[in-house]
Amino acid sequence: MKKWKKLLACLLAGLMALAVFTACDGSAGVPIGPKHSDASSAKALCEQLGMTYSEELSDKAYSIANWVSATSVSCSTNTNKTELYRVGNANDIAKTSLLQRNYATAFESIGMGILGANDFVPGFYIDTDLDSRKDYISFTLPKDGIVTDTMKSAAAGKTKLGVAYVVNEGVRYAVVLLG
Repeated sequence: MKKWKKLLACLLAGLMALAVFTACDGSAGVPIGPKHSDASSAKALCEQLGMTYSEELSDKAYSIANWVSATSVSCSTNTNKTELYRVGNANDIAKTSLLQRNYATAFESIGMGILGANDFVPGFYIDTDLDSRKDYISFTLPKDGIVTDTMKSAAAGKTKLGVAYVVNEGVRYAVVLLG
């Protein structure tokens, strides 16, 4: 009987250790992860905002989705899973670039990869003033299929839309870029 208890304790310790390495989501047994989009998966969003699908913007959105899911300073959903909150490190260059609306420069300095020209606007909310945590920013990603006020205002004067997804507990959250 003692051997079974020891074996069970070892198995539980192993499961807890695995949960530490699964980004933000250990509850469903599947780590949080990015997902590419294509024109058909973005069709409803394009129609709602009057945009055309852009593969280039979707590739940039995937880089952001990959960063959101790969680095976990903090990550949580609200109770009804309509939004995913992601808190990450941001240096002064990134924060200044965000305030100047130079999003590619800001995201590159955060470590999201090379995004090229500053020719897009994010369709998700970015908070650069997190109380006393001066080195942090927060992203709020809406659940796929929801058009937020942030998206609507970012869409003004834009014609192209790119999207990628962060999947958490089987729910897709949209990383929308407009250009």
